[in-house]
Amino acid sequence: MIATYRRILSLLSRRDRRNFAILVGLMLAAGAAEVVGVAAIIPLFAVISDPAAVTDNDLLSRLYAWGGFEDTRGFLGALCLAVFAVLLVSVAVRVVTVYATARFTRGIVLTLAQSLLTKYLRNPYEWYLSRHSADLAKTLLAETREVVNGSITPAMRFISDGIATATMVLFLVRLEPLGALMTAALVGGAFALLYWRLRGLLERIGEDRRVANRERFQIAQEALGGIKDVKVMELEEGYIRRFHDPSRRLARHQASMDLLAELPRHGLEAIGFGGMLLFLFFLLSTSQGDPGTVLPVFGAFALAGLRLLPTVQTLFRSSTQMRFNRTALEALFRDLRETTAPAPRPAGDRVLPLDHALALEGIRYSYPGAAGASLEGIDLTIPARTSCGFVGSTGAGKTTLVDIVLGLLPPQAGRITVDGTAVDGTNLRAWQRSIGYVQQSVHLVDDTIAANIAYGVPPGEIDMDQVARAARMAKLDAFADTLPDGYMTKIGERGTRLSGGQRQRIGIARALYRDPEVIVFDEATSALDTVTERAVMDAIGALSGRKTVLIVTHRLSTVAACDQIVVLGGGRVEATGSYEALSRGGGTFGKLLEGAGAA
Repeated sequence: MIATYRRILSLLSRRDRRNFAILVGLMLAAGAAEVVGVAAIIPLFAVISDPAAVTDNDLLSRLYAWGGFEDTRGFLGALCLAVFAVLLVSVAVRVVTVYATARFTRGIVLTLAQSLLTKYLRNPYEWYLSRHSADLAKTLLAETREVVNGSITPAMRFISDGIATATMVLFLVRLEPLGALMTAALVGGAFALLYWRLRGLLERIGEDRRVANRERFQIAQEALGGIKDVKVMELEEGYIRRFHDPSRRLARHQASMDLLAELPRHGLEAIGFGGMLLFLFFLLSTSQGDPGTVLPVFGAFALAGLRLLPTVQTLFRSSTQMRFNRTALEALFRDLRETTAPAPRPAGDRVLPLDHALALEGIRYSYPGAAGASLEGIDLTIPARTSCGFVGSTGAGKTTLVDIVLGLLPPQAGRITVDGTAVDGTNLRAWQRSIGYVQQSVHLVDDTIAANIAYGVPPGEIDMDQVARAARMAKLDAFADTLPDGYMTKIGERGTRLSGGQRQRIGIARALYRDPEVIVFDEATSALDTVTERAVMDAIGALSGRKTVLIVTHRLSTVAACDQIVVLGGGRVEATGSYEALSRGGGTFGKLLEGAGAA
């Protein structure tokens, strides 16, 4: 349990730790208020059992005189009101503590989710190559809430209830040492033994709950993300069956945890009631049967027992919840504390322009865990405002090379230079601000055409003149003009209301929105039919001489008009030249031509 608190504190920000300390102080005040509320009943019961106590007891006699009472009846009524007022104050302090605790823990949900998203987004692209997006989404959206609800909230409740229990037990020990110690040993020992026996089971089912939840997210993402394939291939029932098993395991483990947490409640009630009877017998035996001395002490113990029984039960529930969710807390801790490469320096308004040439010198790259290098000894020079196509068979290294140019993958040897300036961590963001990128599957959001072109720009900051300019360059303006709402037309989730060519033109317009120096097309026309590809290529061809255009493709017709074509094979440059020159040279390009002709 100490390890759990260490983990929780390590996840909190400095501000949250300060609020945590304030909250603990409030919990101490709530514990003291509980004790005062119980202690206030002792003088009341003393007067009820023996009215002569008003004159025999120094405190009561002073209060009687101070209030100017003329009889015991009036004093007893005032005492009842005073005790009730004290109990109300005690309840008020407890309610404030509960509210403050809830505000604190709910705020941590936001803090953890924000910290986790920040961590994920600032990780280098290479980090994502070994991660599953469904697992990241599950951790971000579900596990952070589970950690707060299942670990942090119970931990705070455990402190609050622990303080209340400890202060009450200390008060009872002061009031009647032997009876209080016997009761605390009996109840505390029973709970400690039960928790010790259950902790291994709680941790095992807690780990499987986390795994089952991850499987649910992954299956749901697969089914809903590929809904066309699911419908066409009649896979609905298969996905429903696959989703059922982890869902059933998750529900079973949650039910088991709830049962184990509630297990001692009924037994505790029986122990508490039996203990009160035994304690009453003990008091009567030691007081020679004088009810005047027995009733105040027994009344205080009875009221304390009524307060402590639910508190002790909550203590046990909190401890089982923390144990059950310990693996989720550890996983979140690992994600937030994982060491990654330092983020590139922010670009601000800086741009690294390309005016003369982009050069790749001795580039080498190997994916983590791969047996060999994906790129080896790449030397290229691409003049500014020219077009360069990258072709080669599958696995030749085309996309890897482009990812290095984009700054997504760091070369393990060699360097990239822009007009002679090496691209590194100090200027990588400035270089990326000079690049527009269009991939094969353009990621579209359920928003307007304008919002998709100005992707990532807040709605109130979208420059509609820039949107229109980029759309004209991408040959999208004619289509937008046919729509009733023009660029403010909603396109549906993932652009389901658009054709493939229209989606690609939006991708090109997005790449052009920030007026970059370099445009990279990564298999941007591979999924299009011949007619649509020709229309998209006309939009790309219009950029010739105005932008530096890099095209990755497996269709040779796509790069026929490029100023330079680079042929890759086995992670190396096999040939460079114009389409006509390479067509006469045979080699890998000749085989690609033969394959294209056969197709």
